[in-house]
Formats: sequence, structure tokens, C-alpha cells
Amino acid sequence: MGDRLKLLTDEGIVLIDSMVYEKEVTDEQGTITYTGYDDLKHIVKSNLMHNYKKTTPERITKSVCKELGVSIGNIAKTNVPIKKLIIDGGGYEAIMKAYTKAHHENNKKYMPLMVGRKLNVIEKGSLVRNFHLDDSENITNSSYTQRLEDMVNVVKIYNDKGKCIGEIKNKNNIAKYGKFQEVYQKEEGVNPKKGAKSLLQGMTKEASINAIGNVQCISGFAINICDSATGLIGKYWIESDSHTWQSGNYTMQLNLEFKNLMDVQEEE
Repeated sequence: MGDRLKLLTDEGIVLIDSMVYEKEVTDEQGTITYTGYDDLKHIVKSNLMHNYKKTTPERITKSVCKELGVSIGNIAKTNVPIKKLIIDGGGYEAIMKAYTKAHHENNKKYMPLMVGRKLNVIEKGSLVRNFHLDDSENITNSSYTQRLEDMVNVVKIYNDKGKCIGEIKNKNNIAKYGKFQEVYQKEEGVNPKKGAKSLLQGMTKEASINAIGNVQCISGFAINICDSATGLIGKYWIESDSHTWQSGNYTMQLNLEFKNLMDVQEEE
């Protein structure tokens, strides 16, 4: 337990650098199964208590990493000032609450991930380079789903005294589907209309693709697709990925989104 599991390309590039958290021995089949997680696990599983003042998401992220002993890689710069942020919870939530404040200001989406043993925070949605998915070349199976479950087409804005001071709405969606309402409480240092607008959500569309594998296709990135069976044509965002190497074959399953979404973590 605690040993490192590494997966490298033929060129020696590290794809996965994880620590063993679980070992299972099965006597009937004579197999040993190891389960490992990368060092983001330290941030996800650890709790912190801080009262940050006059800082930025970048500084908060570096502070979390320093306290938890996680190496720092490339941290997305926002230059968005945070007057105050009280943290009493997980390290991951601390980072995402900080970057959520930046998201409300600039509408950019952010995501933490490990590159080797270093924490990076990326601007979510960059396109996978020099690669695309096509049903005539590398797609083996595909599907997609449409649903209204997460729709929000009206956001009412409230001040700290509980008084409604405005609203943001999508008139076309309201006319077609009726009202699905959310509330947004004005935050200090955040434009209330921008904050409320970020909560609007239309019809959710998700897709799943099975294809010949490519190590660049990981969560947080976007990919161009041409699939006549489902009508998936254009740019889509990778929500989650599963890669399998077996009997000399490399395949992957990508769960896709039609919008570039961020794991928004609001301050309580």
C-alpha cells in the first residue's frame, strides 16, 4: 500500500501517476487487483479552515497545495480580486469556491487536474489537438440523450435583506416549457446580473462515444466529432473518460456534454 502506479507512453510521457489505496487478492483466479488515485485525492479528502481576505483564486489554490503538500503546476490566472472567502470544508471545495467567484465575473470555466504529481488548474474546454472522432474512422458506438431535468430559465436576484432587486430570464424557453426558477443572492464584489446569468440552464444534452483510444481525450477538454448515426457533428466537451488497454487493443469511452460546464461551488 502506498506504492506508486504509473502509466507511460512509448515516448516516456507520464499519463497517470497514482498511489495505491487498495489491494485485492482473489485466490480462486490467482489475480491481484490494485486501485490507485492521483494526488488530487489528497485535496479532495482533506479539510481546511481559513478566512481568506484580499486575495485571488490563484493564491488560494497555492495556499491549499502548500498546506496539503501537493506540488503546484500551471495555475490558471484570473486576476479577479476576492475580498473575503471563509472556508470550513474540503480542499477541493476551497479551490472551486474561489474559482467560482472568478467564473461569475468573467464567465470562464475552470477545472483542477493532476499532470504527473503537480496540480494544474486549467481553463476548461480547450480543443484536443490534431485529432477528431469520425464514424468512418474511429468511432465504434455512440448514443445521446436530451432532457429538461436541469432547466433554469428564470433567476431572481435578492440582496442581503431578502428583497428581490431584479431578475434574468430566457423568454423563449419560458414560452415553450414554462417557468423553472432559481434564486441568486447578491455577493459582495460580484456583478449581480452576471452572477444570476451564470445560473441559467437550457435543455441538457449528453452523448456517449466509444472509439479507438487517444490519450489526449480526457475530462476538461473539447473534441470535434462527426457521427452520422446520432447526428453529433461539431464540437463537444468531455465530461468523463474511461481508457482501456486489453489484448493489444486501446479503446476509450467518452461521456460528452453539449455545453462547457463548470463544477460551480457557491459560498455558503
